[in-house]
Amino acid sequence: MPHFDFFIDIDGVLYDGNLPIEGGPGAIRFIRSIGGQILLVTNTTRMSVSRVEEQLTRFGYDIPGEEIFAVSQATIDYVTRRYGRARCFLITDDSVEDMFRQAGHTVIQDASPRDADVVVMGISKWPDFGQLDAAWHLIEGGAEAIAMHRDPTFPDGGIMRLGLGGIVAALESVTDIPITTIGKPNAGFFQLALAKSGFDPEHTIMIGDSLDADIRGARSVGLKTLFVRSGANANVPSPVDSDWELPSIGALPKWYRETFQA
Repeated sequence: MPHFDFFIDIDGVLYDGNLPIEGGPGAIRFIRSIGGQILLVTNTTRMSVSRVEEQLTRFGYDIPGEEIFAVSQATIDYVTRRYGRARCFLITDDSVEDMFRQAGHTVIQDASPRDADVVVMGISKWPDFGQLDAAWHLIEGGAEAIAMHRDPTFPDGGIMRLGLGGIVAALESVTDIPITTIGKPNAGFFQLALAKSGFDPEHTIMIGDSLDADIRGARSVGLKTLFVRSGANANVPSPVDSDWELPSIGALPKWYRETFQA
């Protein structure tokens, strides 16, 4: 019987906004029971790793922060390697601002065009036009533009919200300066996750609800993929370009037994 470890997306896979995915905690317990390891790989930028851990605990998951690889932390690592301590203009959640401060960076607001080293775009639930306008002027003034990801939408309690991709597109429409992207589907993000976890890519399955960010991104670095229809791409036609697909992660134990233990 083959042994697999799992990369797992969060939004739309383990929970949908404030709604847990039915059977999710049981699926995680099943993976551990068969000796599988997990790493949550997420483009979530609306909350810090510690807040993600708290949210998961509230929904019945037992997943410590060490098993969460968030694009927010990957972005901070990128800024630190490139700039040391940087002056950062952020469009993101307050908890992510706290992560930047704890890493030694300065978070600036209402800045003049030469006040920032970087403009970092995560997403707050309702970013305003003033933030976008300030970001544009800072980028034109020489700040590096960094997008944590380019997801067009995100699930929020059964409702799809406008995601970070639209914000990035708005800024790209008014500047010719390239925007650095950190998170999924970039191969580099998955390679960092592999380095953090130590998983063998030939024996790692990526579980995700986004065909672009999760499935195509994971396939680009040689991972096997399991698409779940509980989130962003629930209604795409079958078949999909994934090794397997399920209605949700709650169906994983039965699928795994039938696929690998029969």
